[in-house]
Parts: sequence; C-alpha cells; structure tokens
Amino acid sequence: MTLLRHAAALAVFLLPGALPAADWRTAAEARIDRIRKGELAVHVEDREGRPVPGVRVEVRMLRHAFGWGTAVAARMLLAEGGDAERYRRAILENFNMAVLENDLKWPQWERDRQPALDALRWLHANGITRVRGHTLVWPGWRWLPADLRQKADDPEALRSRVLDHIRDEVSATRGMLEDWDVVNEPYTNHDLLDIVGREEMVRWYHAAKEFDPKPVLYLNDFNIIEAGGRDEKHRQHFYETIRFLLDRGAPLGGIGIQGHFHEPTPPEKILEILDLFSEFNLPIRITEFDFETKDEQLQAQFTRDFLTICFSHPRVDAFLMWGFWEGRHWRPDGAMLRRDWSEKPAFRVWRELVHGRWRTEAEGATGADGSFRLRAFRGEYEIRAGGRTLRAVCPSAVRVRLD
Repeated sequence: MTLLRHAAALAVFLLPGALPAADWRTAAEARIDRIRKGELAVHVEDREGRPVPGVRVEVRMLRHAFGWGTAVAARMLLAEGGDAERYRRAILENFNMAVLENDLKWPQWERDRQPALDALRWLHANGITRVRGHTLVWPGWRWLPADLRQKADDPEALRSRVLDHIRDEVSATRGMLEDWDVVNEPYTNHDLLDIVGREEMVRWYHAAKEFDPKPVLYLNDFNIIEAGGRDEKHRQHFYETIRFLLDRGAPLGGIGIQGHFHEPTPPEKILEILDLFSEFNLPIRITEFDFETKDEQLQAQFTRDFLTICFSHPRVDAFLMWGFWEGRHWRPDGAMLRRDWSEKPAFRVWRELVHGRWRTEAEGATGADGSFRLRAFRGEYEIRAGGRTLRAVCPSAVRVRLD
C-alpha cells in the first residue's frame, strides 16, 4: 500500500509543470501578489484629529472580491434532513458566489419555476448575492422544450418563442442575478441556430439586456481549456463567435469558460489560452470546474495548479465549481467531498488556498504617524481599533477617531 501511495505521488509530480519550483508557478505567485492585493491603511486619531500611535489594530477579511463559487441544486438547497443541512452549511462556509445547476435552464424553468425562485431568494437571504444565471438559450434540440422542435419548419415562430422566453425568465429573475449565460455551447448545440441563423443570437443578447440591464451577459462553452488544450477547432469557434457577436453590437460583457476535466491540461497551456481570450478585454469566468478521476492525489494537484493559474490571471474574476458533494454531483468522482461528507484532498487544497493563503487576517499597532498599513487581498473587511469596529474595503484608507 505504501508503494502504491509513493507511485501515485510520483505520477503527480511527473505531470507537466507540476513541480513546486516550476517557472509558471513562481510567475503566477508574483502576479497574485501584484493584482489581487491592495493597500489597506488604518489611521487612528484623537478627537482633535491628532495621530495616536501604539493603538492595536485587527483586520479580518469578511468577503473576498474575487468570486469563489459553486453550482447548487435548488431542491437540495430547500430540502429537509441532515444531508440538506450539511449541504447548506457547506455552501455558506466555502463560497461567496453560486449558480443554479439546472433550475434556470429553459425546460426546467417552464416545467416549474418556483424552486429556482425560492433558491435565489434563499441565497440572497443568506448573504450570497452574487448569483450567475445559467442558461437562457442552449440551442440544441435535446436542451430545449419539446415544442420548439415541432416548429422547425417555421423560423419566425421559433424566433418569437425564444424572445418570449427571454422576456419571461429575465423579467422574473430581475435584480437577483449578477450575470447570464445568454448562449451556451453553440459549437456542439446549434440545431436552433441552423434554422434561425447566427445573427439571431445578437437579438437574444439585446433582449436580455432590455428586460434586465444589470446582469453581465456571457457566452459559455466547454473544451476551451480541457482535453489537454488540444481541441483547437472548438476553441477557434468560441473565439470567432465572440468576435461575431461583438462586431455586430451584441452587449456581450463576459466570457464563460467551463472546466470539465478528465485529464490535466498543462498550466502553461491554460495560461496561453486565457491570454488568447484576454484580447477581447472582457472579464473571464471559470464557470463549471470539476476533475473526474478516481486518483484523488492527481485531482488535488491539478486543482491546486488550476486555481493558482486562474487566480493569477488579470482577466479572470471568478471561479465556480460545478458542484462539490458526491451525493449531489453530475460526475460523483469529480466532487471535493465524499458521499459521507469526508474531505477529499482536493477539498483541503480549496480550503488551504481560498480560505487560507489567499485570505488576509492581520493585527498590529499604529506607528508614530497613527497609521497601520498592510497589503491585503481585495475584498470587504472588519477593522477593530481603539474599541471601535467598522467595515471597509481593500484598497482604501480608513480613519478611526477615538473619543
């Protein structure tokens, strides 16, 4: 058994770029320090405005500016019982962002929208106000309501049906979503587009913007960074579709890159691909990450590498798991927590990075100028100084006046 563990560990470090001292890792850590941190300054003064040295200051992060999220299932979120309670607790303890896995997809929405609406309200009531909308139009027959296929010989009826749906769902969720995947996976799911034409996508984006102007509108697709980075045709189609939409004035505001891995993609290749899509000067979100494998050490190592690369990239502003618990995961081997809620190594990596290394908690005392300064990860903070407690964001300068 010991030999098997050693063999597994050796296999992990034989992965391209997996060595701790790899050049890409050193560069990524430097970028993280540069782009994910800012200066937080706390100035303490007396009632006459004079600086007070030697005052103890405590700084604690409340919420990260970067989006750390997961897909959630509405019915599980709203259910009763021990697993449901642990499910909700795990969400609140680990994530500041969410996406409903299936409940906002068109067929599920029309079949029963109430679970989705109730889940959105629960998330907001519990402090997770950053919620993605997934997805308005998944343009393959298998992902659309059955009646659309029956209208295949009537393009105008199809166009009207889609626009009615966008108006209905976007209006019903108005004010509850941070962004929308307006179109999902058009490279492999294009039955609808083959009939109504690619130009119709532009109308879909404008319609979504009309009925709720606040959410950022995304195009979302898979195999952009997966499959070892080898699916060049898929990636090129994604690139060209983004260009097509922007050139025609679609209010496309973000790029959604999935991440359903079965094998590692070298970190250097991932960085190269992220740089390619940075040419559009749009935010990039990793929208659907999991790594399906029974090799838990390999899963953990790649999760560490992938998180590090994505957090270090200046265009990436959020990273969402596509589920986290084996008991409610579309690919159970891709989960971070086992069915009995025990932790897999990948979960420990998540906690170590997201809630450890990339989170700021500090204390110290004001200097002769009455100030305490530090470089902290960007986000919302609680600051305690001289018996006062206040909230602040980083970067900023905070003034505390003592009585």
